[in-house]
Formats: sequence, structure tokens, C-alpha cells
Amino acid sequence: MPAALPFRVTVLRGDQLVVDPPEPLEALARGDGQVLWVDGTSPAPEALARLAALFDLHPLAVEDAVKRRQRPKVEDYERYLFVTMHAARLRARGHDVVLDELDVFCGRGFVITVHDGAAPVLEEVRHRLAQAPPEVRIADGYLLYVLLDTAVDTFFPVLDALDAYTERLEDALFTRPGPRTMDRLFQVKRALLHLRRVAAPQRDAMNVLLRHDLPLVAPALRPYFRDVHDHLLRIVEQIDTHRDLLAGALDVSLSLTSHRLNEVMKVLTVITAVFASLAVISGIYGMNFQRAYPPFDWPWGFPAALGVMAASVNPESGVKIVKFRV
Repeated sequence: MPAALPFRVTVLRGDQLVVDPPEPLEALARGDGQVLWVDGTSPAPEALARLAALFDLHPLAVEDAVKRRQRPKVEDYERYLFVTMHAARLRARGHDVVLDELDVFCGRGFVITVHDGAAPVLEEVRHRLAQAPPEVRIADGYLLYVLLDTAVDTFFPVLDALDAYTERLEDALFTRPGPRTMDRLFQVKRALLHLRRVAAPQRDAMNVLLRHDLPLVAPALRPYFRDVHDHLLRIVEQIDTHRDLLAGALDVSLSLTSHRLNEVMKVLTVITAVFASLAVISGIYGMNFQRAYPPFDWPWGFPAALGVMAASVNPESGVKIVKFRV
């Protein structure tokens, strides 16, 4: 296989961690007593097909890796596992959630990862591999565990940031209410929906890896996978809790808006009540009668009409208008 293919190769051999070894990939794929990690960043379908021919990957799994935008899942192909997972991060200078899909082929002695663009989570995976004991990192399924655990751990800082942002928006509902605050609340709600859309199926997919009859996972690593499953349970529960709090904040915002509208309607009602009697008197007095009462030519006619208007106004209505606060 040509060396120009867009793959980054890492070999785990005992206490050695070799990045981009000089040997061709065909020779590395036939090696024993090692774990070969092949990482592809947006590989072309032709390059991925040649890699699939070398490791005898199923065409359906390769098709899912090419198309991407897959639901989190774990599929058992007997000789290897095909895993689709997601890592979460926040967009720079914003609170939009970005989900990085990672498709993984995990077999005995090899792991293949495929993703679009840069995946920051993989740098943390390489760091954790370098820190792991040599006898552990070459165990069957350990690299898959590190990939899953690191991807799952990315959800916690995102949820913490959304939680702090939601609290600030809740305070703004009482101090600076407005359409902009509502728009931001709905943005957080959409972000939580995106997170749950991948976290819940990722939690369910972990049940496949917890099976005791899975030969591609060393028995000593099963407690580690149970720990990842526990983290996913906490993440889904935390997302649901945040969604409930956000729904409560939206209800409070709608209640405050309705309350302010009611107060405005009260003021308009009071103003209407004040001027309604004046309009009736002035309208009737201004009609084209042949003889008005009091007569138009009477010197005190107009002041008398004004006096009747003033007497008909309820002073308490004016006080209510002055004391009103929107």
C-alpha cells in the first residue's frame, strides 16, 4: 500500500509507542504482539477501500464510515467491532455544541479510526496511551476503552459550561428581560437536544461491550467499560436535569411576559375609564342641538360643562396611573 495514503500510524509494542514507523503498512498489519492504530482524517473512499481490503473489513461497515453522520452504535462482526461514537466540544466564543463523530474498527491487534477534520479528542487519547502501563495498553480492547472514555469525558465540561450559561440567562430574565434572552434560552435548549441525541444511544450501545462473551475485550477490562457506561448514565441524567431547569426558566419567562402584559392592560383600562366619561359629556354637549343645555350663549356654559367633566373623574384612577410601574 502506498505510503502517501492519509493515515497516521501508531504502533504499541510492549513499552514502546512508535509514531509513523518506517515499515510499510502491509508489514505492520502482519505483526504479532503489538497493537496497530491507523488514524484516517477525512480519507477518500478509494483510500479507505484499500485499507478495508488489507484488514478484510465488511463493506457495510466501510460504507457507514464513508457516509458518516451515523447514530452511535456498536456492531459485532466476529473478527472485529465497528463502533460509532461522538465527542462534544463548544464552538470558540460561543455556546454552540459541536459533535465530532469517530468511527472505529477494533480487531485483535489493530484499531482503525476515521473522522472528518481535526479531532481534538484524539490528542488526549495519545497522551493517555503514553501514560498507560505497557502491559495494559497492549491488552485486547484497551485502546478502544481509551477512545470511548476520552470521548465520553468531553461531555462533562460542555454540560458545565451550558449550566453556568443557563444560570446567567435565568438572572437576565429578571434584570434584562427581552427577546434576545429568549433566543439564547432556545439556543441552549437546542444544544441540549443535540447532546442527548447522541448520548442516549451511546449509552445503549455500551451494553454490547459489557457482554461477557465478547472475545475482543479482555476480561480484566470489563470493569473499565462499566465505568464508561456509568459516566454515560450520569451524562444522560444531567442532560435531562438541565432540560427540566431550562423548561422551568422558559415558563418563568413566559409568566413574566404575561404579567407585564396584564399590568399594561390594567393601565390602559384605567385610562379608558378616566376619559370615557369625558368623551361622553363632550360629545353630547357638542352635538348640533338647536338649543343646548346649558346654552352656548350663556357665559358660564362652557365652564359648567368642564366642571361636570371634572366631577365625573374618579381621583383614585389617576393615583393608580401614577403608581403603576411596567
